[in-house]
Parts: sequence; C-alpha cells; structure tokens
Amino acid sequence: MKYFEKYIGLLLMCTLLISTSYFTFRYENILLIAQYTALFVLYLFLAYQKDRFSLKEIIAFGILFRLLLLLLIPNLSDDVYRFLWDGKLWWEGVDAYAYLPRGIVQDNILSSELFAQLNSPNYYSIYPPLNQLIFSVAGLFENISMGIIVIRIFIILAEIGTLFLLPKVLRQYGKDSKLLLIYAFNPLVILELSGNLHFEAFVVFFLIWAIFEFEKQNHNKSAVSLGLAISFKLLPLILLAGFFKKLDMKSYLKFIVVAIAIAIMSFLPFLFSDALQGIIKSSSLYFQNFEFNASLYYLIREIGFAVKGYNIIATSGPWMGILSFAAMIIFNLLASPKIKLSERMLWTYIIYFLLATTVHPWYVLPILVLGIISGYRFPILWSFTIFLTYWGYSVSGYEENLGIVAFEYISLLVFIVIELPGKNKNRKLYYA
Repeated sequence: MKYFEKYIGLLLMCTLLISTSYFTFRYENILLIAQYTALFVLYLFLAYQKDRFSLKEIIAFGILFRLLLLLLIPNLSDDVYRFLWDGKLWWEGVDAYAYLPRGIVQDNILSSELFAQLNSPNYYSIYPPLNQLIFSVAGLFENISMGIIVIRIFIILAEIGTLFLLPKVLRQYGKDSKLLLIYAFNPLVILELSGNLHFEAFVVFFLIWAIFEFEKQNHNKSAVSLGLAISFKLLPLILLAGFFKKLDMKSYLKFIVVAIAIAIMSFLPFLFSDALQGIIKSSSLYFQNFEFNASLYYLIREIGFAVKGYNIIATSGPWMGILSFAAMIIFNLLASPKIKLSERMLWTYIIYFLLATTVHPWYVLPILVLGIISGYRFPILWSFTIFLTYWGYSVSGYEENLGIVAFEYISLLVFIVIELPGKNKNRKLYYA
C-alpha cells in the first residue's frame, strides 16, 4: 500500500506538470496558482517519502519529469523568442549584440513573426557568448518549435548532469544522497528550467561541479567550473568572494585569475563585435529601469515617492548595487573559515537578492540547490512563494501585486529567523 501511494503521487505529478505547462496560460491566475499549489503539495508528499525511493528511481523520475516538457512552447516566459532571434541573426551574418531588434526588423533582415513575440525589442542583447552559441545552433532551424526543442535538449542535458553530480556532493557533505529528490522533483526547477528554458540550468550544474572539485582539493578544476558558470550568467562572479578564507591568499588569487580567465576566454570569439558595449548598455538599464519582485528596494522606492514625489530607481538602483557588493564583501571577510563553501555561496546570493531591484522566480534556483547541500529548508519555501508573483499577469500585460510580494518576503524572513538558531546551535556560524 505504501508503494502504491508513492506511484499514485508520481502519476498525479506527471499529470499536473503536463496540465500546468501545456494547457495553462500565465494570465489564468487562479488556475495557474491552484495547479502549482497542488504540484507543490505533491512534491512535499513525495519528499517526505524519499526513503521509499532508490537513488536510481529519483534520477529516473527526475529525468522523466523534464522529458515530459520536451515539446512544450514555453507558457510562462517569452524569453526564448529573444534566444531564437539572436541565434538567427548570427546565421544572417549580423552581430546580435550590435543592433536593436526594432532596427533589424525595419531592415527586413528577419521575419516580423518572430519580432512580434519579443519582450525586449528596444534593448541590446545581454546574453553571454556561450548562450549565444546554443542560440545559434537552435537558429539553424527555420521552424520556431524545432528551435525551442533544440534549446530544451541542451537545458535537459545540463539538468541530467546536475541529477548525477548532486548526490556526489551531498555525500561529500555527509548528507543523504536521496536529498537529490528535493531538487529533482521541485516544480519550480522543472517548470522554469526545462519548461521555460532559463539558463540557470547551466549555472546550477557548474556551481555544483565547482563545489565537487573544491571539496576534492582540485582547486584549478573548481576555478574552471566556476568560470564556466560565470560564462553563462555573469552573476556567479559574486561567488568568488565565497572562496576567501577557504584558501590561502596566494591560492585564492590564483583561483580568481583562473576563473576570470575562463570567463574571458568565452568572450574571445566576440572580441571584435559590440558584445561588451551592448551588455554594458543593457546592464545599466537593468539597474536603472527594471524593477520586479524586489524587497528592500521597494521600501526605499516608497521613501523616494514620499520625499521626491517620483520613482528614484535611476539613482537608487545603482546605489543598491554598490551596497549589495559591499555587503557581500563584508560578509565573506567576516565569515568564519569553518563555514562550508556551499553555505558561503548561499548567503552571498541571499544578500544580493535582498538588495536587488529585480528577482524573477528562476533567479533563486541556485539558492535552492545550495540550501539543499547546506542543510537549509527556507529555499524550499521560497521556491513556492516566489511563484505567486505570476499572479500579476493578464491578457493585456502585467501589474505587480505588492501584497503578494510582501507575503513572499515576510514569510521568507520569518522562516530564516526561525531556522537559523537550530542550524547554528553549538557552533559559531558567521564570525571568526
């Protein structure tokens, strides 16, 4: 009977994944949140029964959940159309970094059909070269659906790598390898990576690989792995601070040089393009124009409205970035060398996102896997509450519900405050 319940749960999860992904639009707020809530309840039910699974079963069902979405046209995010747009530009001999999509379509270089689905026609591409390489492979195919499948195959391969590597890291940390289930079956992971095709899949894989090699004392390989994570998303640059005090100064500086060198090497094919210029322009817009699901920044924004009478993001955004950088450096300078690498990375990420102006649901997935390795549960809660931000979508656009944002961050901070004392019992966690 107990195994019957397990397989009924797995069958229901497969059914809900298909229903949520293939047949639900993001503007169907009540249906979408209801299905995700049901998915999450099933996920917790299966996680509670993890000992009834073998590790091979967890990996097999984790792969199955992802393959179920192989033919999906992403229903919660339209970023994939920019991926395909950039990829097709390279095959047309056009530098995807150098031109705004609106200018390209006016010159009839690419079809207006793809342009109509872009969510950023007035912004330069910000995606690093390794991403662009995958985009260009997908861009070989005229059919949009086929291009999407090609990108998804790359994402799923990265996810499969994570499913095989994470148990090894868990064992390195003296933990049950079956804790893999918490990542493998997490609905946010499945929907945002294999479903909506976000490249955090590669970040997660290479971060885990970096931790794995570091714990084996293979510091050069660890630096290479972190460099590859940076090559896919620039944000993991902040994690270099996490290695401070984990190495002597000479080794630490060498580690930084190797990691950054790998990231720079990934840009070599684009040295003579406008990649850097485009990324800098779009990155500045990220801090000065974009705001979504922020926490502390929204409080500062309200103060700005009260004092100045207008949105002060143009000045407060960059200052929040500077404050975030300083806070991450200070934390890693003061943190005890006894803190495990995964935990230092976890809190470095947390500091960044609590001060960020934009926090999309898929951004927090590295925090989830780092939390599993470090023994924290609050990232699991966050993987549920952050999905509630999809509530604001409608047929005509998006309007953020600040009540949901407040609930998300208050519940997260309360859970952290509750969890920390037990986690830190009988040891000094933060300060040397």
